[in-house]
Amino acid sequence: MFALSKHYIQKYFYAFLAASLLWGCAPSHAQEHLGPNLVQNPGFENGAVDWSIPANTAQVVNDVAHSGDQSLEYTNTDPGQYKFFRQKLKGIKPGQYLQFSVWVKGKNLTGQGATLYVQSLDKNNKYINGSYPQGFSGTNDWHQIRDNFIVPDDAASTWVLLYFRPKVTGTAWFDDVEVRVVEPEPFVSFLRFPNYRGQVQQGDNTAWKMDIEINLQPDWKNSAIKIQQALMDATGKVLLEKTSNASTSDKTATVTFDPPANLPVGDYTLQQSITAPDGKITTAKFPVHVVQQMPKVYIDKEGFTVVDGSRFFPLGLYLGDEKQTTDEHLQRIKDGGFNTILNYGYGYRQPDPKAYMARAHKYHLQVVYAMSDMLLKLKQDAPEENQPTYDQMASYIKMMRGEPNLLAWYINDERPPGWLPRLQKVYDLCLQLDPHHPAFQVLAHSQSDAMEKYFSTLDVYGNDHYPVGVKPDLSTTSERIHQTVEAAHGAKGVWMVPQLMDWAVYRKNQKSHQPSCDEMRNQAYQAIIGGAKGLIFYTYYDLFFEKYPRNDSTRNEALFQKRWADAAAMGQEINALIPAILSGKNIALSLPQSADVKASALEYHNELLILLANPYYEQQSLTLTLPKGWTIKQVDQGEIKSTFANGQVTFILPSVGSGVFRLEKNFDVILKERSE
Repeated sequence: MFALSKHYIQKYFYAFLAASLLWGCAPSHAQEHLGPNLVQNPGFENGAVDWSIPANTAQVVNDVAHSGDQSLEYTNTDPGQYKFFRQKLKGIKPGQYLQFSVWVKGKNLTGQGATLYVQSLDKNNKYINGSYPQGFSGTNDWHQIRDNFIVPDDAASTWVLLYFRPKVTGTAWFDDVEVRVVEPEPFVSFLRFPNYRGQVQQGDNTAWKMDIEINLQPDWKNSAIKIQQALMDATGKVLLEKTSNASTSDKTATVTFDPPANLPVGDYTLQQSITAPDGKITTAKFPVHVVQQMPKVYIDKEGFTVVDGSRFFPLGLYLGDEKQTTDEHLQRIKDGGFNTILNYGYGYRQPDPKAYMARAHKYHLQVVYAMSDMLLKLKQDAPEENQPTYDQMASYIKMMRGEPNLLAWYINDERPPGWLPRLQKVYDLCLQLDPHHPAFQVLAHSQSDAMEKYFSTLDVYGNDHYPVGVKPDLSTTSERIHQTVEAAHGAKGVWMVPQLMDWAVYRKNQKSHQPSCDEMRNQAYQAIIGGAKGLIFYTYYDLFFEKYPRNDSTRNEALFQKRWADAAAMGQEINALIPAILSGKNIALSLPQSADVKASALEYHNELLILLANPYYEQQSLTLTLPKGWTIKQVDQGEIKSTFANGQVTFILPSVGSGVFRLEKNFDVILKERSE
């Protein structure tokens, strides 16, 4: 993470808005409204009151200050000493979006310097999550460090802490600490269709659709709001207008707009004005581009990836380095049922990325090209110093955009919301230089609550969550996919990142638990049931190691072969399901609200495929009424057993069991269809 100057924040905030309006697929955000400062005695004008400061560490001084007369001074000469100066914040509620900052002056600061962070604890004072902006080192005048944080749902307390990063020595002065709640806008709009960068093919008369989030204001109660839409051409001429109404009692309003038939190729603006009960008007503009032909790769209106005019379901693997792109590895990956790779070794570090692309193409593997590591090279200071990195990214986009098996650009690997200005600029590069390939970001589970804020900076959402070996069950996989699908608003792709690796290769004292075939498959089925339109498993590279650290001494080829057999069995099974996922018809199931087993259904080739996943390490059952017209021919299928009584079927699944249960049309339905 990084520190931002005021100039940097302002410049890229407005760049963010400009890009959002340019491409027409972003939420309509106005300038953020900040609540009062929640930090007590933020400038230390009352000494150390309200702050917890260990004895013989930092002290309040009156000869150095950013504002007022005083600041907190801390000098550390022992790199082994690690101290914090903290304050518990009052009035914090789960789900709030916080903006926090501090002004720091430094003298001879080493390493990663001085900074602050915000963290939340649960009711047992156990750490849940935190946000840790990068510090300043060296000798410098006052600089502001700023970042953002989403308060977790299970937070019982939230703290702000000033500190030196580990092993840092030198002197720093802290002043004007702020933590403010970012107040939600009354209305936030998302263009659901045309969903992909505002592009729609000429002749496609599908109704345009927009979601409007309504953040209820205290004095609105149950009132009406008016939504006015106007379509304008490039000259500003109004071509069509429509007025709709919605209620403030709804959390979301969906409005449609029927465009004129055969709208000519060109650039248009869909303007929206929302009148609140108090008479205040919120406006947004969404550019729409009518094109002769959709891009080579894009996300369609149902969230599927389309490659060369046909739907494609990425079933992929993360690879660790360039050594895993030899013929031996790529042949193995293809034979395992996988069709996509994302290799960290290729980004800016390897000299011949085109040869890598050619090798992957030989084995019919699509490539998500990794640019995320280039982002980490960006410096923390003025944007002018970052230009060489953006120039390097631009050069790689130009170099690789014509490769026939390029699927997408990987532009973010778990960077938190504080990186949004940079991510916006990287995404803008992708928009400007390569209209034919989407940009993919993967957010960590700790960023799940902030996912919507990334909406304007990507085309495909990813969420990585690795519960095997560290969680009591796998149910959080469905929670993560639900959060991701919600953030996508039906307008973005969703490629989930399930767990292939053993946590023991990352943590020294972690008990080994390599995901079994059942556990890997269960995650995949949960993701597909929840709405994922792609899976990229993490990670092939880690299968070669038996424990921490990952080096030659812990590499175990025999163990890899055993692990790979499980991964390949899972991959081949999911691969066989892809045709039904891509072209099957979704059939609604009436599920109990308290159902522990996850389920969905697809009609495909005269069969009803019921996808089932039990995320728990004990047998579970699911009882439901079968959709009309379908019958069970085989009561036990794979590891799924069934019983039928009183018009309802009960599916019984073993510990972390998952799979497909197939039903056939009953005889009466077949006769009726034949007669028609």
